[in-house]
Amino acid sequence: MNWLKFLVGFSALIIAGCAAFFSVTGLGVLFSGASTAVMVMAGSLEFAKLVAATYLKQMWDEIKGFNKWYLTIAVGILMIITSAGIFGYLSNAFQAQSLQLQQVDREVLVFTTKIEQNNSQITQLNTQLGQLSSTQNTILDKGTVNSRLLRSIDNKDRQVATINKKISALQDENAKNNEKINKIKIKNLDLEKEVGGFRFIAEAFGIELKNVVKFFIFLIVIVFDPLAIALIIAFNGLIGKKKENTPNYNDLDDLMEKNYQMYEYNGKNSPKERIFSDIVEKNPILASETDAEVFSEAIENPPAPSEELIKAAEKYKEKLLQTEDIKKKEIDSSTTNVEESEVTLTDEEKKALEPEITDEILMNLQTDYSKRAIDYDGDGTVDGYDTDGDGIINIVRAEHPSRAAAIQNMLPYYAKNNFNWDDRKNWINDQNAVNYWIKNIKPSQYPTDFSGKSY
Repeated sequence: MNWLKFLVGFSALIIAGCAAFFSVTGLGVLFSGASTAVMVMAGSLEFAKLVAATYLKQMWDEIKGFNKWYLTIAVGILMIITSAGIFGYLSNAFQAQSLQLQQVDREVLVFTTKIEQNNSQITQLNTQLGQLSSTQNTILDKGTVNSRLLRSIDNKDRQVATINKKISALQDENAKNNEKINKIKIKNLDLEKEVGGFRFIAEAFGIELKNVVKFFIFLIVIVFDPLAIALIIAFNGLIGKKKENTPNYNDLDDLMEKNYQMYEYNGKNSPKERIFSDIVEKNPILASETDAEVFSEAIENPPAPSEELIKAAEKYKEKLLQTEDIKKKEIDSSTTNVEESEVTLTDEEKKALEPEITDEILMNLQTDYSKRAIDYDGDGTVDGYDTDGDGIINIVRAEHPSRAAAIQNMLPYYAKNNFNWDDRKNWINDQNAVNYWIKNIKPSQYPTDFSGKSY
């Protein structure tokens, strides 16, 4: 799975980087009057687009209202702007080649025009030769030979010789022009190779060269930036999947035991400062000095539980022990060959034998008004603090304003509409949930005003 995440991330980085380069350069070409300023603006928008896409993927369920849809629309519009920049970059690249091709065509056209003009003159001279030959034959056919006839024949011969000389000169000039055309084509042979494929397609389908190039540019633009955004979203999805599989230690004792196992500390001979610093360094639960101070204070000076809560806990423990003893006795009576030391209960059996949490226990729950850290999304990072004992964050802890806004729009698991308060074992050990229950749920389940009659 790691190799797939690496490939997706690497591909997203390459394609997004290439798209950003082509787009920024292309927009600078389109707005050449202020190319530097436009390129800086386009670069910042490209970076913001990637960040917005990542934020939308990771926080889609937590983002509410206008912010979600604005960011979604903004990412879509920025994709169109990026595609326009890529189109401008590729179009400019072809335009440079097209100008060179047009220059070559104009040079060739000059000599081609001269050859056509010479061919036209050669045709006219050949017509004159035919006419002179026909006239001379007519004179000879009359039969009378005299000095006048001889002079006429000599004049015709001189005219024919002059015309032949002109034709020969024109043909020599055409040969020189063809040689110059060949030199021009040989000189620009590399340019012909660069556009040879497009020229072949254009000639094969009878389409103009620029239309063929335009079609291919559109194909590239359609898949370039959208593919980069899709890979960015896929990469964030793989990261999020790994994050879900990471164990979350909510219980302080479990966290300390896990760290002792990892770093081979037994909790007795190791200095407290060393253990605490390793926990902070290796686990992303304490993200700041403030969290560390609250954490340390909670360890050194834990709040004393109320007497009612202690009595309820002892009563619950006694019932649990009684239930386990009953289960062991039943096993002993049904299995005579099994020693008592070999009888063990599975976690599922213990959970099934746990007594229900009675209303009496709930009525003895007390609100903890101390400053309590709350992690809304369960990522191991403190999102804020509850100081008024209602189980809801009223002091948001976030470095970025967007994160703070997202936290304000979030709710803990026990404050959501679909949370099952009847499953008391699921929340009874979470003091934040207890605070919320006492503040919001308890009055509806156990009203304190009995003035109204229910009969």
